[in-house]
Amino acid sequence: MGIRRTMKSSSAHNFKSGLSLWLILWLVVVKPSGVTACPRLCVCYPTPMTVSCQSQNLTIVPAGVPYDSQRVFLQNNRITELRADSFGFETQVLWLYGNNITWIEAGAFSNLRVLEELDLGDNPLLRRLEGGAFRGLEKLQSLHMHRCKLAALPHDLFRKLYSLQFLYLQENQLHFLQDDLFSDLVNLTHLFLHGNRIRAVSENAFRGLVNLDRLLLHDNRIRQVNRRAFRDLGRLTILYLFNNSLAELPGQAMRDTQGIQFLRLNGNPWSCGCEARPLWEWFRKARISSSDLMCSSPSQRRGQDLRFLRELDFALCPLPDPGSLAGTTTTTFSTKTRWWFSKNKPVSSSKALHQKNSETGKAFPFSAGKPQYLPKNAIESLSSKYELSEDEVALPKLEPEEYWANYGNEDASIRCLDLECSSDDNTAFSTSSSSVITTSFLHLLTFSIITFSLHLLFG
Repeated sequence: MGIRRTMKSSSAHNFKSGLSLWLILWLVVVKPSGVTACPRLCVCYPTPMTVSCQSQNLTIVPAGVPYDSQRVFLQNNRITELRADSFGFETQVLWLYGNNITWIEAGAFSNLRVLEELDLGDNPLLRRLEGGAFRGLEKLQSLHMHRCKLAALPHDLFRKLYSLQFLYLQENQLHFLQDDLFSDLVNLTHLFLHGNRIRAVSENAFRGLVNLDRLLLHDNRIRQVNRRAFRDLGRLTILYLFNNSLAELPGQAMRDTQGIQFLRLNGNPWSCGCEARPLWEWFRKARISSSDLMCSSPSQRRGQDLRFLRELDFALCPLPDPGSLAGTTTTTFSTKTRWWFSKNKPVSSSKALHQKNSETGKAFPFSAGKPQYLPKNAIESLSSKYELSEDEVALPKLEPEEYWANYGNEDASIRCLDLECSSDDNTAFSTSSSSVITTSFLHLLTFSIITFSLHLLFG
């Protein structure tokens, strides 16, 4: 009896073991083969697990997408909404471009914890996004939202997207960029914002983008760039600002882009008066690949390239004080310029020259710390303020070789070169000396009269 019980127990144990083995084999082999039961109108591929439902006129995200799908292609359909329960699978690549998406519910992608690429481009009806639309996508590396007619972006739209490297926002209808909009995107390397309607770049628009390599802002309506707008972009190598409405660009903004290699600024109405000096000085030190910068004003410089203006072209302009970020002005001229003026006295008086400098300061108040920017339609009407005076026109011309030979040769003091000081300076010195002697004689005479009077009164 004991032997029979042992045999029964052994056979039962073997049966259970065999059943478990078959169950494991079914889970491993039969279950994945069930992927052949794809969602209707879709095609599935096993390695890597891919579900392709493109160009099927779908109006909603199809149900029954396998949970282990790594790539899901839903592009070129007519899907209108993305709800929080639309995606319940582990996927790395999700394409939804070319649909009719009008609304994305907050948290619609929150279950896609391993998603690396999301393409929502070419959805022309997607004009608004919820603040938490991309919540949970902490491993997302590439986000496409081009040509969606987005007019504004919520301030927390990119919150905690620490892994994002590529962000495509071109050809929308963005009018402005909120401060700190990209502050969490510490690993972003490519930012495409061209083809929008952006009018100004504020101080904190790009704060936090410490690893940004290329920034495309061309084909916008930018008139103003804050002088500290690029302060975190020390690793930027490519900057496109062409085809905007820029009349000037702060030199401080460009000095912050220490690694810049390729710069395109053409297609802007550059004003080449005193306000252009900071940018011109930056170009003198920067050795980069750059487009041309054709001057629109003043009329005497129209058609010239701002980069190749001469130091003497800015001889009568106030310079920003190098010790002040606020831009306090001082009238420092180069040694060569001062010597030329000492030998060629301008016809206008010093009072008129001071008045001209005052007017220039009003038109371009560097001391205010925030340079004024001219609207595109006002450049012609105000161009008379930047016309060259007779003194400026009379300045000697320098050949390129002579210009670069004197590169950086500036001195705040007036010096005599080769004993060629103007005779007017000696005359001024003689006049000043005689004036001092006369004043001293009058003081001595007055003191003597007072002493004599006191002596008469008090004996």
